[in-house]
Parts: sequence; C-alpha cells; structure tokens
Amino acid sequence: MGTGISKVKDNRLTIKTALMNTIANVISLIVGMIMIPIISRVISPKELGIASTFLSNRNIFVILATLAVYAFVHKAMLEFEDKKEDYIFSITIFCIFMVSAVFLISIPFKAELQHILSLDGFLYYWLFISTLGFALYSIGNYYCIFHNKSLIIFFIVLCTGPVSQFLSVGLAYIMPGKKYIGRVLGLDTTYIVVAIILVIWLVFTKHLHFRKIYILKTLKFTIPVIPHLLSQMVLTQCDLIMISYFIGSDKSGIYSMGHTVGFLAFTVMSQIMAAWSPWVYRRLEEKDIKSIYQNSKFMILIGTYLTIGLMTISPELIKLFLTKEYLPCIYIVPPLVVSMYFQFVYLFFYDLEYYYKKPQWIALASACAAIMNLVLNFIFIPRMGFLAACYTTLGSYFVLLLINYMFTRRLYVEKVYSLKNICANCACVVLYMLLMFMLIDKMLLRYILLLSITVILLKLEYKKMFNMVKELRG
Repeated sequence: MGTGISKVKDNRLTIKTALMNTIANVISLIVGMIMIPIISRVISPKELGIASTFLSNRNIFVILATLAVYAFVHKAMLEFEDKKEDYIFSITIFCIFMVSAVFLISIPFKAELQHILSLDGFLYYWLFISTLGFALYSIGNYYCIFHNKSLIIFFIVLCTGPVSQFLSVGLAYIMPGKKYIGRVLGLDTTYIVVAIILVIWLVFTKHLHFRKIYILKTLKFTIPVIPHLLSQMVLTQCDLIMISYFIGSDKSGIYSMGHTVGFLAFTVMSQIMAAWSPWVYRRLEEKDIKSIYQNSKFMILIGTYLTIGLMTISPELIKLFLTKEYLPCIYIVPPLVVSMYFQFVYLFFYDLEYYYKKPQWIALASACAAIMNLVLNFIFIPRMGFLAACYTTLGSYFVLLLINYMFTRRLYVEKVYSLKNICANCACVVLYMLLMFMLIDKMLLRYILLLSITVILLKLEYKKMFNMVKELRG
C-alpha cells in the first residue's frame, strides 16, 4: 500500500516538474525571439561574434576540463540514491579540482591559448570561471530535477533564459567599450549564482564525505561518451570559432545571429520529438511497428512543413527585426534551417540506436560528421568566407543522418520507417531551399506558394493528424 502511494506521489511530482519545465522553456523561447532585434541594435556584429565565440569555446572546454562528469549526475544518482548528498559533494569537489588544475597547467601556454581561442586577457581568465560555474550549475540543476523540485527548476530555467538575456543586453548597453564582456557576464550570471548556492549548501550540510569510488564509477560511464559529446559540440560550435579565427569576429557575429534564427526551427521540432520518443519506446516494447511506421510519416511531414515555413518567412523576419549589418543572414538562414531539419530526421534513427543500446554507433556517426565539418570548414572558410560555413554544416548533418540510417539497418528489425518517405521529404526541403534563393526578392510569390502548400496538406492530411494526436494521447 505504502509503495503504491509513493509511486502515485512520485508520478504526480514528475508530471508537475515536466509541466513547469515545459512552461519555463516556452517562456524562454518567446523571450529569446523578442530579444533578437534588441540584441542586434545594442551589440555590433563584431562584439556579438567575440561573445558567441567565447561561449562556443566554453561549451567545448567544459567537457574536456571536467571529463563530462557534470552531464551524467542525474543518471549516476540512481545508483547512489542512498548517498546522494555525498555523491554531489564528491562530484563538485572533483570539478573544482579539475578546472583549477587545468588553469594552473595552462598558465605557461596563456599566449598561445589566447591566440588559438581568440580570447583577450579578461576572457581568458573568465573562461575558467565560466567553465566551473556551468559545470556546478548543471550538477545543482540535475539534483533539483532528480528530486522533482519543480518550483526551483522553473525559476532556474527562467533565470538562465529571459533574465540572463535581459541582463546581458543591459550590461552590454552600459559598457560601450566592451559590450562583448557585458554580454558574456550577463549570460553567465545565473550559472555562477547557482554554483555559489550549491557550494554554500554543501559546506553547511553536515557529515558529507568525499568518495573516490563515486568519481571512478562516473568516469567509467562518461569517458567512453566524451568523443560523442565533443563531436556534437564541434558540429554545433566549431563554425563560429573557425569563422572568428580565419576571417574575423564581425563575420562570426553575423553568422551567430543567422544561426540563432535558424535554430528556432530545431527548437520547435525538438519539442515534438520530446513527446514522440517516449511513445516510440513504448510501441517498440509492444512490438507495434506498424503504428510507428504510419505515424512517423506524419511527424516527418510536420518537420518538413515547419522547415519550409520558416524558410519562406525568414527574409521578412530578418529585415523586420535585425539591423542592416545583419542582412547577410538572409542567405545564411535557409541552409542552416535545412541542417536543423536533417538533425531532426536523424533523431528518428537515434531513437532506435538508443533503444537497442548501440551508443557506439551514435558516437561513431557523430565523430565522422564532426571531422567532416572541421575539414570542410578549414578548406572553405578562408577561401569563400563565412557563407561557406552554413553549407559545410548542411553537408555534415546530412552525413550524420545518412550514417545513422546505415547503422540502424544492421539492427535487422522490421521496417520501422519508410525510407521512400524520408528521402522524398528531404529532397523536397532541399529543392525548396534552392527555390527560396530564387524568390528572395519576390515576397508575394513565396507566400502564395506557402499558402498553396498549407491548403493542400490540410486537405490531404487532416484526418491523419486527428488520428495520430488521438493515438499519441492514448
């Protein structure tokens, strides 16, 4: 009886946490869209490029400096549930030690690192503070999620989203000579505050013990997936770093803004996958391949429609919300949106690999795509400029999708997805992208085309839409 009540309570708390987290993320997304035109008017492309390059470096550096232990706290706590506080304490001490050690080791190579990473004196030192702050913030956030601290999570998400965005713009505004510093400090403030609160809480919690076994067991899990994590970071971050290194921060700032607009598509599509993936796992458990096969067609179609819709309206979004300095984004957004679409489709195959416990396939595919992206960027960015980066990204995500598809064929399961349907949708998206370049200055034709597609899809697919929603709810 007591166990049953406990389970019910746990389910309710989990649902509440998920709901609060979703609401906070939606608010953050809306505020992020509103902030785009404000950022473009307060921060120049050059200074935005410096800030964006720094954050890209930080995202890669935190994996290397902490050996990614921060990223798996929520999984490891399941094993050490009886000693959760001791585990959090041990991981926190480990992260502090590792970042401090890396900082001391790096001091003799400061000049070389500043040049390679495009950092000035302040950002060099702040890189280590930001890295430690992000790692400890992640630990504290995962601890709250594990314990279903829904209200705390809600405020943390709002602080890392809307509050940090407003703060970054405000600090940039009052620091006219160093706007990029204001941008970085504002975005990192929440991480630093949560990190400090975590450390204070641990210090005042009595009878905590550092256990080396917790670190060793966590490293046993994290070290094999570091190549995958780094590969994903390279795919998403190396463009900005290499643009800044080869052709200047002003160009990386323009590219960064275009990437922000393009990433809106994936943000929406990833929310779709958040509901889709658990449903797929349940159907796989039940051996109900037919339902997955049929409904996946419509899910991919939704992604296709969102992609062509954003490509259609992107020129007006950019002209309306951004300053003239950022107008080259018009040519950046379409291929980046298609890249995000390929990443969306890739997740369908990722679900299969994850379900059948093939993480090595995921890691290998990511590594191949990342290496390809690095090589192509190294060749083409110095010769063709920052516009080349969006096409190298497009090609790399296509390779990521293709390799994962080839791997999933080795599972020898019944046909889960329609290859013909996936190929047709991918081809339509690529052809539509090429068409959009021809119609960039022909707004009326673009919108007539989008309206026609909308009417046709609604006429052909509304019954399928209704049935799929009904099934997913069930």
